[in-house]
Amino acid sequence: FALAFAISAVAIDADAKLVRTGEPAVQFTGKGTVGTIVGKGNELEVTDDGTNVTISVPLSNLKTGIALRDKHMREKYLEVGKFPKADLQVARTALNLKPGADAGGDVQGTLTLHGVTKPVTFNFKATKKGEGYGVVGKVRINMMDYGIEKPSFAGVGINPDIDIDVTFDAADK
Repeated sequence: FALAFAISAVAIDADAKLVRTGEPAVQFTGKGTVGTIVGKGNELEVTDDGTNVTISVPLSNLKTGIALRDKHMREKYLEVGKFPKADLQVARTALNLKPGADAGGDVQGTLTLHGVTKPVTFNFKATKKGEGYGVVGKVRINMMDYGIEKPSFAGVGINPDIDIDVTFDAADK
């Protein structure tokens, strides 16, 4: 029931490739029947093939602060043995980064999670930071759209809408 997801900024130079720098932060938030469940991770990779930018989040190390809930999340709901990561892909041209300027807004991409690929709209802000950018991204998904069962344990459940927030630094290499 969790996914951490990401967003990025496009390289200005057509020959440059966007890469993640520094330590990322990934957080998912779901509303439950008895409150809010927050999960966190700090793994995220950025690849750039010149046409598309892909953000990959390994799912096996996401943590909610309760070991049993984490085990159920990984094994029963996310099935990380079969589906170890989530990927957000966006066309480089969809990200409108100008030299020396901040960028942001709503962008279309595709999210692959739990073996299902669907279009998504995500919001991002890329703030100029030295030679690179500080990136903040947000997306809301319905986990059931990706074939993930609505989590429930001992009468406590979570709504299928999950908010995903990421922050990371990126630079052209």
